[in-house]
Amino acid sequence: MESTIIVAIITVAGTITNTVISKKTNKKVNIISDLKKEIAKMKEESKKDMKEHLLDSDKTYLINFLSELENGITKTDIQIKRAYEIYERYCKNRWK
Repeated sequence: MESTIIVAIITVAGTITNTVISKKTNKKVNIISDLKKEIAKMKEESKKDMKEHLLDSDKTYLINFLSELENGITKTDIQIKRAYEIYERYCKNRWK
């Protein structure tokens, strides 16, 4: 009879321990999953911010370039080529 009670107590203790460990593991998995989602969200926001900054920078460069041309400042072939490259990048990224 005593051995039956001891076996029952050991079984109950094992079940409780297993339940506690399982809950802690599930919490860790949920925390990791939530962190991964938050990191992915932050990456997307960062990409969007970088794209907007690049577009603003390109726009400013192109406005300054055209303004200088209008004011009679001559540009070298390399400067003109670079302006075309920036314009192409600006057009490409603007609509994405």
